[in-house]
Amino acid sequence: MGEERRPTMAAATLAARTYLDGARNNRPLSSPIVRGTIYTASSAEEHACLYQGGAKTFYQRFGHPSEEQLAEKVAVLESAESALVFASGMAAISTALLAHLPPGSHVIAGEQIFAQTDEILRWLESGRGVDVTFVDTRDLRGIASALRPNTRLIYLETPCNPTLRVSDIAAVSILARERGVMVFVDSTFATPMGQKPLGLGASLVLHSATKLLGGHMDVMGGVVAGATDVLKPIGEMKRLLGGVLDPQASWLLLRGIKTLAVRSERVFASARALAELLQRSPLVESLYYPLLPTHPDFEVASRQMSGGGGVISFSLKGGPAQARRLLNSLRLIQIASSLGGVETVIELPYDLDWYGKDPHPAGAVNTGLIRLSVGLEDIRDLSADLSQALECVGSNISESQLHGNSTYLNRPS
Repeated sequence: MGEERRPTMAAATLAARTYLDGARNNRPLSSPIVRGTIYTASSAEEHACLYQGGAKTFYQRFGHPSEEQLAEKVAVLESAESALVFASGMAAISTALLAHLPPGSHVIAGEQIFAQTDEILRWLESGRGVDVTFVDTRDLRGIASALRPNTRLIYLETPCNPTLRVSDIAAVSILARERGVMVFVDSTFATPMGQKPLGLGASLVLHSATKLLGGHMDVMGGVVAGATDVLKPIGEMKRLLGGVLDPQASWLLLRGIKTLAVRSERVFASARALAELLQRSPLVESLYYPLLPTHPDFEVASRQMSGGGGVISFSLKGGPAQARRLLNSLRLIQIASSLGGVETVIELPYDLDWYGKDPHPAGAVNTGLIRLSVGLEDIRDLSADLSQALECVGSNISESQLHGNSTYLNRPS
């Protein structure tokens, strides 16, 4: 597929099509699954060339045709030179960090990021020769003051998990470029349908493909996309660590991506509607959704995002006890982890990711925060279920809890 074809097609078309090369060959519209783990060669010379050239038809740990097709799909969706596929989102994140953070290097990372990303960074810092500075990545002055001569990269998660802070990718990238520093962006919550970090100057974009990319809660995977020179050491590290994605999983992700555009449109619209419902409730103490005008990062989000994502985070007056009451009162929305699937799920992030953690990142997650991942159910059913659960909470909460404190939505933490 030629580079010149990419700008002529909308993202929805790129996502839906199996082949983008324009050829009218007699071939299946469902991508074939190649299950073989090893491949034959016609000669000793060809065998050597396949290995030395990094062929995708040599040994499955080095890559395979289904993985290669998925990588190409992600690359065109992110307008990237190329992409790499991994067995999970954390495999993608950890491999990218290990490849670009040798001993003696320094990384600046968001103080509010996915718990396991925080954990791998602290692991690198703990006796492995990598210095890590956690900052509020919305604060350009804070990032600038944290830069050192040995800073290799700035790691952003935007919107971040689970408080949905939004960092200005373009502004951070300009600052980083002036110092020769790379910018990695975990864009899982936005997807390629809601945000294009590479077009804003980022060096690398990462996704947990388990989430909206796959979208059906039946496959795990991770992807990174960017310039070939940034990806090369990551690919070499992946080959050593063995985080290869199985061919069947690659096929499931390719199938999921075909409907990414229509799923994202529905999910983003429903999430916005539910966020507005929560905003009207007197029981809600704080509410986070990037494209609500009351969000503290709304101005940046409205500039760099074409959709607000499918996740809403909020807390209730009355604290963790009322949060648990809400979850236990739901009838349709299910209590489960992860996000981006066809079914709406809800969880208490602190109980899962941050309970008992030491050190606990400054202000990362309050104990009563609720994270709601919106799916494809009818918005009327979702609204009705959330409303009746709020009524159950309201019947238990005291007047002093409801009116006694001065609170406001989206207060910065």
